[in-house]
Amino acid sequence: MAVAIGTIVAWQTPATGYEVSMYAATPVPFWIGVSIGFLAAAVVTLESCHDRLAGLAVGLGWLTTVSIGSLPVIRSYRFYGRADPMTHLGWAAEMLAGNMRFGDVFYPGGHSTTVLLTDAIGVPVERGMLLFAALYFVLYALFIPLIVKALFDNNRMSVIAAFSGFTVLPINQIANGLFFHTYSMATFFFPVFLYVLVKHLKSSRRGDSIVHRVGRWNVLLSVLGVTLIFTHPQLALNVVILLGTLVVLHGLRKRLNLFLTDLRPVYGVFVLMTLCWVAWIFQFEMVFIVGERVLVSTSEVILGTGSAGESVEARYQSALSVEATVLELFVKLFLVPSVYLVLAFLTVVFSLWSQFTDSGLKGPSTDDDSLTRSVVIYFGYVGLVLGPFFLAHFLGPVSHLFFRHYGFAMVFALVLGAAMIHHIGELIPTGGWRQAARPVAVILLVVALALSLSTVFASPYIYNGSHHVSDQHMDGYETAIDYRAEDIQWNGIRNGPGREFDALVSGTVLYDRPDVSTGESTYGEEDLRLLLSGGTAEAQYLPVSQADVDREVIAYRELRYSAGSFESIGGYPGVHHVQDNGEFDLYYVTPRSSGDDPGQDEA
Repeated sequence: MAVAIGTIVAWQTPATGYEVSMYAATPVPFWIGVSIGFLAAAVVTLESCHDRLAGLAVGLGWLTTVSIGSLPVIRSYRFYGRADPMTHLGWAAEMLAGNMRFGDVFYPGGHSTTVLLTDAIGVPVERGMLLFAALYFVLYALFIPLIVKALFDNNRMSVIAAFSGFTVLPINQIANGLFFHTYSMATFFFPVFLYVLVKHLKSSRRGDSIVHRVGRWNVLLSVLGVTLIFTHPQLALNVVILLGTLVVLHGLRKRLNLFLTDLRPVYGVFVLMTLCWVAWIFQFEMVFIVGERVLVSTSEVILGTGSAGESVEARYQSALSVEATVLELFVKLFLVPSVYLVLAFLTVVFSLWSQFTDSGLKGPSTDDDSLTRSVVIYFGYVGLVLGPFFLAHFLGPVSHLFFRHYGFAMVFALVLGAAMIHHIGELIPTGGWRQAARPVAVILLVVALALSLSTVFASPYIYNGSHHVSDQHMDGYETAIDYRAEDIQWNGIRNGPGREFDALVSGTVLYDRPDVSTGESTYGEEDLRLLLSGGTAEAQYLPVSQADVDREVIAYRELRYSAGSFESIGGYPGVHHVQDNGEFDLYYVTPRSSGDDPGQDEA
């Protein structure tokens, strides 16, 4: 009831303008409701871990998590996501209008399905994209405990995995987010694939029919693998490497003592996904551009001519400029994930040791426990292969891509970490010790949920502004673009309006924005002052939205722009305030190198 009432209050209080922090803007009754929901779910689960009441408690926790992750939908946001999602919005709108085909986009799965969803239920395409992103999040929260159930067949472990999944650790706010971002959505869809993979690896090959020989899970695995390619080929490449590692391990199992039981092979799925992936990606030049950057950056760091983590270093220095400490950032963003990574590593070590004592000392074993340990060891070997591949992305100018793969790896960390938490719990003696451990477990769970769920949305808490795109922002840009002079260059606050042009200009060719939207931007007060003083060679448009102001003044703590610099924009001579809707202002800035005021009539 608390969760339902809080959600209804949030639904009845839609956003009326840009919200720099979704946490602060969402009504307090919602946060009270979800807090009660999590606490009730945790307490009841610890008291009734074996009966159906525990299942209801986990369901309550799942519903509470989904409510938080779906806040952009519940709060009736016009759109959520100011960078890549805005470009995806334009592509989806072009698909809906019939101006763009499925094969034109590198990752068309989400766009094409959104178009079907939008057309079927009759909602605006922006709303359809929010709903579709929320659906992927629902799948993630549902399948994390199902993976553990399929792998370990232990109810307690599944419950722990469910609450581990509620922490939403794949989201790190550096490269992943809870919006229409294709890699993030592929990460949320990956647990579905991993669940079917586990079921296939542990399935029996008994039977004479074609269905038994091929395997029903094998067929489903192939379909999901191709779906991942269309959702995001970069994540699909991780899956291809994963399957390739399993194929190699299966071939070497009998030749080398790898402490592995004879699991069902994945040869067919690996070959199919590899062929489909290669056939798909070779159509797109961007694949080779990114691949070249990774190879060049890696070689430069190895040779000592480059530096690792350039984009991460830039963000780190910016955080220090607003007095954020390294320890603070680590605790807020990476403390809980680091704990799960350590627990996952211990699970692999524990399984390897257990398999050694069973297989190495007692002979081959084919019981279910041995199969489970073999799957865990498989995942450990996969980590050894994927780890260096992920680290290669940390080098040079593509270091932000590393945190995409980090989100992918956190799916394994959640699954294996939950298993180790259960093993640690089993070590606690029964009786008074376990009774005393229960409140400690609740406290640790509350702390983990509070730390992790406080960062699933960008906010000033982590020195960033919300990705909320308000009605005023969209309507302001739409009007400004519709009535613009075609040859006037656009400027911007920190970033130009290229993303808005992607979303709003109909008929724009893929990856080809109008030249006027891709020019220079101001990167601080000095650049802004130079622009406003007429220091440019030609007249320019300067859009300033409430999102720009709140991001710079509140989230970035006036690091580059002060509140006064925004308030003084309209006071400069030659700066004409031509549009205002309350949260969006458009200025027409004329050069003052001469006495002319060129193009003013066009504005």
